[in-house]
Amino acid sequence: MNEFLQGLLSWNTVLAAGLGIFIGWLLIRNKNVDTSKIRVISKQDFKANMRKGQLIDIRKKVDFDKGKIKGARNFKVRNITGKYAKIRKDQGVYLYCKNGSKSKRVAKKLVKDGVNDVYILEGGFDKY
Repeated sequence: MNEFLQGLLSWNTVLAAGLGIFIGWLLIRNKNVDTSKIRVISKQDFKANMRKGQLIDIRKKVDFDKGKIKGARNFKVRNITGKYAKIRKDQGVYLYCKNGSKSKRVAKKLVKDGVNDVYILEGGFDKY
């Protein structure tokens, strides 16, 4: 029985150490984002400037099909960054989602992936 408890304690120690390393990695990974390249802008500023860059809608396709901002392209969040993304890194990105919260997370991914400037519609499509 004593060997069983020692084995159980060693697995708990390994699990706790692994979990700690994973959480530390998550925290460090998100610190390396230059948030000065991300700006939340008003509806008026968004409308006035959105044609100067790439207009991206990250809502679900069904919502996009019901209504969108003219000229917007719809992307799934998992396809917006990475090797096969169709986003130009040298142009600004005008980004919106339903209410603005998902856009902030995606904007960090875009900046980390090398996009120079990301503009988020304040309040998302709901406020547009």
